[in-house]
Amino acid sequence: MTRSVTTDYVADFQSDLEDIDKLESTPDLIRGVAIDSLDRAIATVGVPNTVKQALKNSKLSIENIKQESIADNFKTIYVQMCILAVSSLETTLKRYFVNTLKQPENINSDSKRLQEIKLSLKDIVDHELKFGGKVGQIILDKASLNFQDLQAIKRNFKEFSDKDIRLDKKTEENICFYLESRHILVHKGGVIDKKFIDATGSFGANIKQYKVGDKIELDSSDWSNIKDSFTGLVEGATKRRGKSQNF
Repeated sequence: MTRSVTTDYVADFQSDLEDIDKLESTPDLIRGVAIDSLDRAIATVGVPNTVKQALKNSKLSIENIKQESIADNFKTIYVQMCILAVSSLETTLKRYFVNTLKQPENINSDSKRLQEIKLSLKDIVDHELKFGGKVGQIILDKASLNFQDLQAIKRNFKEFSDKDIRLDKKTEENICFYLESRHILVHKGGVIDKKFIDATGSFGANIKQYKVGDKIELDSSDWSNIKDSFTGLVEGATKRRGKSQNF
């Protein structure tokens, strides 16, 4: 009997998000550093009063900057947070995919794609004829599965483990939008192309009504959507028939 090792994938993923969350505080940290530096300069012995007053005025100006204004000037941070969240999501889903297929009963042996995967003699030698518990990893290595596209993610689990990932419409729209946004941000400099329009259109997921040539902009509300929807996907992927499957 294969030994089950309990893993809470949702909690692990949320922990990753909490680490990414820390980037959101970067603008406040920068402001804090600037204010501390000005305080030290103001307290320095021998600083002329006119200079000291100028430093105090600068400090007051920084302190009076509204949080919204700071966030607007650091929107690029949310771009990086989106990219990191997609990477963490992909890693989590791949890890679960590999682990769940260690259980023979979770493998969809009728899958046509599974039957199409070929092993070379070198593969057999490398694994020393021992393939038990390695099916998921072999599939990842041989089938070049995509875990950064919602349709592909759902198809991967359906085809290889006969698992339907069920999500509400809003969650699917957000997942699709931000996964496709990540692709545009990394590969197209953030400029919307026709592929983005077509990909989001398949889920009715162009939630910002972008057009070809528009530039993607993300803010704190997008980050909240990313966290909620991506967590929903991890929950949906790691459950079957309403019960959590932890491997």
